[in-house]
Amino acid sequence: MTDELYIPPPAKKDTRMLGIALALAAAALLLFAAFSRMWLANPRAGLGIGFGPMGCRNCNVMSLMGSEGPSNMSNGAFISMVREADPSAANETSGAFAPMGWATFAVCVIAALGLVATAFLAFTKKRPELPMSPASLALLMIMIGLITGCVFVATKPGGTGFVGVAIGFWCFGVGCVLGIAGAQMLAKEIRPVDPDLLEGAMNPEQY
Repeated sequence: MTDELYIPPPAKKDTRMLGIALALAAAALLLFAAFSRMWLANPRAGLGIGFGPMGCRNCNVMSLMGSEGPSNMSNGAFISMVREADPSAANETSGAFAPMGWATFAVCVIAALGLVATAFLAFTKKRPELPMSPASLALLMIMIGLITGCVFVATKPGGTGFVGVAIGFWCFGVGCVLGIAGAQMLAKEIRPVDPDLLEGAMNPEQY
């Protein structure tokens, strides 16, 4: 009687490098989105106006309403300028636009730093004991950013057709998707090794 042929289970694929690539790509996209002023844009009519989490560009479009303004300014300053130039425009501007922009900027930067730290730990194969895993931090910031980013875009100034979503918003969306995938793939790679509670429990020298 012959022994049954033993077939070892297939080796698990190492997805560590793929996770690192996704995390770094997501970090780059989120950083671009954080500093971009092209989340919302209107390239028509030569205006070239654009809005991002940190402020707006080519905001001298206000000269069309009889009020000169600087070319670039913060979102809060732009909202104030619009309301001062045309009090009736208060219905087309939201007080949440500027705060949500700054909140989105903050979470994008923190999420990117968390992804870079996660990729570094995974590449060096280190599993440090930390109060909070950088992968968990990145995921938390991305989840918050999905809310603040959508509110930021939803509360854009102007009526229908004034500005529409542009490259900054799309980079943010793709960065969030890649960041979620990369952080989840690398979370297990940087998680501290669980201690063996039974190690030394059956030491013969004790008997």
